[in-house]
Amino acid sequence: MNGASAHTRDGQKRANQAPHEGTRGAGTRDAGAQDASPQDTERTLAGRNRTAKVSGFFALGGVAFLGNFATGIAWINPGVFITLAALSALIAIPTGHVARFRGRRLAGEGRGLALASILTGWLVLLVCALAILAFVGLIAGLAILSDGS
Repeated sequence: MNGASAHTRDGQKRANQAPHEGTRGAGTRDAGAQDASPQDTERTLAGRNRTAKVSGFFALGGVAFLGNFATGIAWINPGVFITLAALSALIAIPTGHVARFRGRRLAGEGRGLALASILTGWLVLLVCALAILAFVGLIAGLAILSDGS
């Protein structure tokens, strides 16, 4: 099998390397020719769709920024938390779409996380839009009430 090529799991070609028996003793092994164990293969293949992880991180970040309203700390400066949540969602949505496309090439790896990130991003944007509308409506209502005297 010297000189033949074999395919790896991701479709790339690599040359099979056999230890050089003429330059070394019969009992020694070349370090580059050792076979990879299944655990090593799984360790290197796990998490290839990093874009899905980034998308999930920002989607959860948006939820966390909105979740600060439940703790009360966000009521000190709500505009900052709404803006950060919207920015996190605006990052999560396109990276989720890129991750879904990449997951198609990686045999479905990370596509579920990417879909969840896209949906979460849109829901965070919807909540942010409703919060902004409620704030604008509150200010407009107060302006009408104070002007009507």
